[in-house]
Amino acid sequence: MIILEPSAGIKKDTELNYDIISNLLTTILEFNHKRKINLVAKIHKSRTVGVSYCSHVDNRNFLINLDMSKKNRRYIFGSILHEVRHCIQKEVFKFWPSAAQMKTWRDYWYSKEEIDARKMETLTTQFIKSYDAYLKMTEMFKEKKLYKVC
Repeated sequence: MIILEPSAGIKKDTELNYDIISNLLTTILEFNHKRKINLVAKIHKSRTVGVSYCSHVDNRNFLINLDMSKKNRRYIFGSILHEVRHCIQKEVFKFWPSAAQMKTWRDYWYSKEEIDARKMETLTTQFIKSYDAYLKMTEMFKEKKLYKVC
């Protein structure tokens, strides 16, 4: 299971339901990788303006520093998907990007890790639609009082 643990500041600023995002990511990634994925990613605000990045803490624990300079949903979801892909690279494919070894911005931009993570960002629009549909379905479930027997 993929568990995203946002800080209080991230929750407040993004106003997103991270349980739903975690569930969607778990469903999509476990289904397509055909294996269980267990990782925990704490999400904090990035202190570097314009830069989101992910750090491997230990075992299956990661720290995502999310850039909050652009507060639109598409940018935030895309950044989360990008950084979670780096976690998947470590967890599933057993490699970790080494930005320290890259001498230039060009080396970084064209590294296989970054190209792969940017591909994950292409799912952003569909992921947002799924997230919104999940919220709508939850709302309808409550409206129709399906959580109890009539």
